[in-house]
Amino acid sequence: MKGLRDAPALYLGFISLHLLLGHLGSSLVYRLRFGRSPLAYRSTGADSAHTGLTRRISGASLVWVGSVAAAALWPRWSERPWGRPLLALPPEVGWALGVLGLVGMLAAQYGMGARFRIGVDAGEAPPVLHERGLHRYSRNPIYVFSYLYLVGASFWAPSLVTLGACAVLGGLFHGLVLQEERYLSARLGEAYARYRQRVSRYL
Repeated sequence: MKGLRDAPALYLGFISLHLLLGHLGSSLVYRLRFGRSPLAYRSTGADSAHTGLTRRISGASLVWVGSVAAAALWPRWSERPWGRPLLALPPEVGWALGVLGLVGMLAAQYGMGARFRIGVDAGEAPPVLHERGLHRYSRNPIYVFSYLYLVGASFWAPSLVTLGACAVLGGLFHGLVLQEERYLSARLGEAYARYRQRVSRYL
């Protein structure tokens, strides 16, 4: 199978699907299904700490995308200490993890129905706890599959910059999860406490 350098359009096109389908596409589908936007972070009651972490995720994502794009399009990037591959894995490994991650993320988003949100709006009515679909097995399947996608795609250009940005994104995702847990605990009380006891945070 051709690698990143041999078929850059294929690989970079797949990477763009995370943004087009996972963010723009899911928001459009949500609006068509329910007549409103799921973008809670843009509301006046949005949690400032959560929004701040979301912005840092955007910054780290740009570094990650830039490093993968550089590996695909700039041959000399891989000769630099920070761009040199640290692992030698067949591209099929990245594809398997990336496709599974993207499909799982979209399934988890769609399965939440009207409860799906991007961000936290403290001014909203108390949320309804979603315990069906993939949320029966993980409290945060969207983050789990999104990160699985990132790990898989990182294996196509496993440089210090790419893997470092991927690790930073994992830490930021975890920070978002902790903030959302505090929000849900405060809003849902005992119902969320029982859910936490029954279902693991990630896997």
